Amino acid sequence: MESGDRHENRITGDVSGTSVQVGAVHGDVFLQQEVKPVVPRQLLPVSSSFTDRERELTTLTRLLDDDQRQGPALAVITGSGGMGKTALASRWITKHIDRFPDGQLYVNLGAFSADEPTTPDDVLGGFLRALGVPAGQVPAEIAEQAAMYRSVTAGKKFAVLADDADSAAQVRPLLPASPDSVVVVTSRWRLGALAMDGARVLVVDPLDEAAGLRLLERTVGTHRVTTEPERARELVALCGGMPIALCVAAARLSTRPQWPISHLVGALSDERRRLEALSIADEASVQASFDLSFEELDAETARVYRLLGLHPGREFGAGLAAAAIDRTATETENALDSLVVSSLLTDIGPDRFQFHDLARVHARQQAARTEEPSARAGALRRMLNWYLDNVAEADLVIIPHRHRLSPRRDRPREQASRFSGTRDALDWVEGELANVVAAMHAAVDEGWWQEVWQFCEGLWGFFLYRKHYRQWEKTHKWAVTAARRCADPAVEARMHIQLGYAYLNTEKFEEARRQFTASLEVSRTIEDPAGEATAWEHLGIVAQSTGDHRHALEHFTRALRLAEKSGQRRGVVLQLRRIGEANAALGRTQEAIDHLERSAAEALTIGDVVLHARAQTRLGDAHLTLGRPGEASRLLEEAVTTLNRAGADPYHAEALEVLAESRLREGETHAARTHLRQALKIYRASRDLKAHRVEARIAAIADGTENPSAASPE
Repeated sequence: MESGDRHENRITGDVSGTSVQVGAVHGDVFLQQEVKPVVPRQLLPVSSSFTDRERELTTLTRLLDDDQRQGPALAVITGSGGMGKTALASRWITKHIDRFPDGQLYVNLGAFSADEPTTPDDVLGGFLRALGVPAGQVPAEIAEQAAMYRSVTAGKKFAVLADDADSAAQVRPLLPASPDSVVVVTSRWRLGALAMDGARVLVVDPLDEAAGLRLLERTVGTHRVTTEPERARELVALCGGMPIALCVAAARLSTRPQWPISHLVGALSDERRRLEALSIADEASVQASFDLSFEELDAETARVYRLLGLHPGREFGAGLAAAAIDRTATETENALDSLVVSSLLTDIGPDRFQFHDLARVHARQQAARTEEPSARAGALRRMLNWYLDNVAEADLVIIPHRHRLSPRRDRPREQASRFSGTRDALDWVEGELANVVAAMHAAVDEGWWQEVWQFCEGLWGFFLYRKHYRQWEKTHKWAVTAARRCADPAVEARMHIQLGYAYLNTEKFEEARRQFTASLEVSRTIEDPAGEATAWEHLGIVAQSTGDHRHALEHFTRALRLAEKSGQRRGVVLQLRRIGEANAALGRTQEAIDHLERSAAEALTIGDVVLHARAQTRLGDAHLTLGRPGEASRLLEEAVTTLNRAGADPYHAEALEVLAESRLREGETHAARTHLRQALKIYRASRDLKAHRVEARIAAIADGTENPSAASPE
């Protein structure tokens, strides 16, 4: 898109609630897509142990029934951890469900999670999709997301539960543009700044004795409570009336039906640490309850609990757990089962587990008290290495022929790869990305710099194909620092390239140029011709991207000579294609074809089908320039099939674009539109800026103003 072009998101709302039109403006063309009405039902189920809170429910109704407000009703439920704030909010919304015919939205903002609190742009994207906005229409920028959210929610009647908020800034973008909607926020903080938005605050106190007894009756049965009424009252008092503490204690009784309540009361009363904990305002009773559950574990399960508490991410599987404790899969699964039964761990899906936030804190406390520093460091390093080994294995599947610097490249394989192919490997990394980034962060905190840069080398193919620009930039900044700390200039040169490519993809050309120049300088200091070739190649890409095709050709030619000198066969394939692209941009079509055919042939000799298909894509474009759509379509169809099978989504999209142009030349407008829509879906999924180009192309075809000779992707 030229600098003078106009692009803006446009959303028009139908306040009747029947539909919303979402689209984008490019020049004078407005594309519209109808958002089908969707009624999200995202609330967490209310626990069967939820007890009374009638006073709080009535107060909450009074706070939210304010007819003088201009915007949505907003309430902040605050109190210490374990007071049942989320359950109260869910119960109130469920009780008044008829007031929210357009649905209920839920998000955990993660104020007390192990990772950083959730950002509004992460939340708004999910909310918009839940409200029926197609994923590809969700904007990348927070301001545009917020504008779309206000438009989509205008005139609607729905409830939002923003759980575990850290700040007012997290909440404000989530306020819908409708006075008939309700937003309930839970937080350990009072969030006084939200008073400017009309928020009313409800402080949740511990359960009184009668409510605590009813909770016990619902959990362990009326007979056990009425049989020992005094001991039951003592148990409520020892738990401080905190619902989570009572639930944990009741869970212990439920799994030990032979225990009298007095047995549990005696155990709590004898705990000196429990008495110390009860003198602390917030998690006192929770600490006592977790201590009691923990002490019921056998020695091995207790060790598993302690060490898994050191996991840097939010959730994990059995494979990671086995690495953490250095045990077999069977031993690990048995321990995990015991922890789930003990209510100290939650199973959230097939082979996925998660600590309650407070349980994880407790587990870490136990690890600090019991495990030697070397044991804690060993468990953390084993977990990091588990992620790193799997990332490296995935990378070998994603880009098998790339030259690697990590010592993991030379490790002998004891068994077949866990990944069935490129797409399977990419999907695994995608699913574990949050944990991988958290593991890298832990490595940075520990100063394990070798692991930091090795993570990034292993993530190269994933980021190349799936983007995730925010994580790409964050992790590679760490990696540049790590390479310097390791005093490894070859690694530093590569990390500059990988970070620069993230900037290049997001059109931050000056930042990209600085990174590539830094790589070139480092490579020259160690007389590394392969590193120099890569740096010149990427400086050429910057020149090509900014329209300086003559300098791009010079840079690519220099890179080719260096790649040939250093025996980098894959590098030779890359530079031949780059030279072909530069010649094509300069109007030297036959020279472009010569270099592209050489690139395609060399790619086959090294067995790199992705590079072969990419050369075919450019060849197809060149043949279109010479007026040969039949030959172009033949090459492009093969490239599209190969790149789709390989899971190389961004390159697949580029090939689809060129194939669409070839179909237009052949008069097949319907097929061209189909290919462009497929490409647009891919670009939108990764928030690739090329989506704007494809949107404009589709609009031009729809208006009958298409110009096939000028629309191929660069």
